[in-house]
Amino acid sequence: MKKNIAVITGGEASERGISLKSADVVCKHLNKDKYNVFKIVIDGNDWLVDRDNPTKIYIDKNDFSFTIEGHKITFDAVFMALHGTPAEDGKLQGYFDLLKIPYNACGILQASLTFDKLRCKEYLALVGIKTAKAELLYKSRWVNHKSEIPLPVFVKPNKNGSSYGVSKVSKQEDLLPAIENAFKYDDEILVEEFIQGTEVTCGVITMDGRVVALPLTEIRSKGEFFDYKAKYEGNSQEVTPAEIDTDLAKKIQETSVFIYRKLDFKGMCRIDYIIKGGEYYMLEVNSIPGLSEESIVPQQARAMGITLERLFEISVEECLK
Repeated sequence: MKKNIAVITGGEASERGISLKSADVVCKHLNKDKYNVFKIVIDGNDWLVDRDNPTKIYIDKNDFSFTIEGHKITFDAVFMALHGTPAEDGKLQGYFDLLKIPYNACGILQASLTFDKLRCKEYLALVGIKTAKAELLYKSRWVNHKSEIPLPVFVKPNKNGSSYGVSKVSKQEDLLPAIENAFKYDDEILVEEFIQGTEVTCGVITMDGRVVALPLTEIRSKGEFFDYKAKYEGNSQEVTPAEIDTDLAKKIQETSVFIYRKLDFKGMCRIDYIIKGGEYYMLEVNSIPGLSEESIVPQQARAMGITLERLFEISVEECLK
């Protein structure tokens, strides 16, 4: 008997458009011979079943079900295709935990920790992971900032993704506008050390009960850094597998598996690094990486011989266990 799978997406975060694109790809490639696939779109307080019909069908949030033609539909599992809040910060995970519905992403603790870039860096530094220096500014009590971190720096929202609100600042007079711009996206922002080096990223998945690091991708941005245009508008070259020293690549993969296990992760994630002088520094952990056709984790899976159909099936079957 086919399992009913909800692909949940939408939300009100700045990354809504990316979430909808990821969900479309997941719905397209999930195995229809094994699963009944339903796209569920969060639109404010309304959770809607996306279908080719003008009549709206709403999710009953009491038990995450819907009724159509007198038949009640419930779900065996949830596939998270929602970037930013309320999925990457753990809110949705808490809801599904209460309903005892399995989902293919990490749990509440892991989501809330990795969504908070600074606290995640501080935690991983305790277990020996090198990270870039950073200072945290609070919108509620920020007056004027005199950074102890020398320019250039990155200014970024502490809890946001897809490089929204991120600026590279090389001149003192540009620091205040960058801070004000970042505060449009979050009430906490980071002023982070700029490390000149090679940017790489590593996807990690659980497959057949084993934690597996995917091949690294090297990011070659045409701009100053891997910003929104580089990620989603083709303003970068992404090389998979990364053209770096083989031993170094293996060490980064091993570190990625170590981080995954240390955080007690599940599902898939993507961990970003910068390499300088043979050393590598963890930048952030993405608990729900992009899943569009051109996204990095799908690229890495293909390089390992895993199709999108297989990648998404692995993700669903692991959470159904």
